[in-house]
Amino acid sequence: MKDYYKEKRVSNSSLSYFQISPRYFKDKFEGMEDESTPSYFIKGQQTHMYILEPEEFDKTYVFLDYETPKSTQQKEFCTKFANLRKGLKDEKLITAYRHAYTTKESDEKVLEKAKNLAKDYQSYIKYIKTSKVKEVLPNNMLYVLNETKQKILEHKLARKLLYDEENILFGNTDKMFIKNELPIYWKYPELELPCKSMLDRLIIDHEKKEIYMVDLKTTTHMSEFKDKAREYKYQRQLAFYWMALHWYFKNELKLDPSEYVAYTYIVAVTTRSPVDVRVFKVMEPTLRDGLIEIEQLMPELKWHFDNDQWDHSKRYYDGDGFEIL
Repeated sequence: MKDYYKEKRVSNSSLSYFQISPRYFKDKFEGMEDESTPSYFIKGQQTHMYILEPEEFDKTYVFLDYETPKSTQQKEFCTKFANLRKGLKDEKLITAYRHAYTTKESDEKVLEKAKNLAKDYQSYIKYIKTSKVKEVLPNNMLYVLNETKQKILEHKLARKLLYDEENILFGNTDKMFIKNELPIYWKYPELELPCKSMLDRLIIDHEKKEIYMVDLKTTTHMSEFKDKAREYKYQRQLAFYWMALHWYFKNELKLDPSEYVAYTYIVAVTTRSPVDVRVFKVMEPTLRDGLIEIEQLMPELKWHFDNDQWDHSKRYYDGDGFEIL
């Protein structure tokens, strides 16, 4: 996954950067734009990993609730004690307490106070130790994620698309191909621009000659999802994915995609309780709208790469300096 994001290739997301401005695209493409990640996007990433890559989720996250110390000295004590490696437990307690507090009391008295502090803030100390190897999430997030999975399993189509018991093994066989989080590195036809796409879930039924592209989306309010789908250009994203998949079929699987019937679905889930799950079938006219937008953007983007001009649009360089309002 990390290697995917390091690859300097055109993605659907980068097309959105290009629509902001060529310079913004170039800076993002070169890794120069450093922006904070919105909390809703982080929640979406966590939900994706929990549903599509549960083993990776367990490697990355741990759930823990803790009470934060009330004073600077308490925080210093907890941090010092959690980070001490050498010595017996009582020795580390005394060392941490004397580090955080100015005191002339005996080791015996200090140890008594240190033990009480360590007991009061044992969850916070555990958090400090754990956060070095995993990202800590609050237990209420576990509740929402578990509810999300349960709601998916209760939905007759979402369950089939994401948790089909008949076809649970990943990989490629003569009968079935199933893969979650499939990276595809491909080239845009004719223009030969290096591209990349990460498909949430792909199911290829070789016997029935069917392809299912499934995209998992998160949203705050389901009532807004259709409007947000247009705003975030999901039609273009999925059309871009289908272009990648056609390349993958021909070049990796050595198959003809025209021999298969293609289906596109979005499984949308809300990120707060009570969790709502809906499945949207994306139809050909919607994908065609996305394809038209891609076909308009890619030649212009190719021009900027070829000419290494990024401060203005192609229209600016080709014309008299004005743009049409």
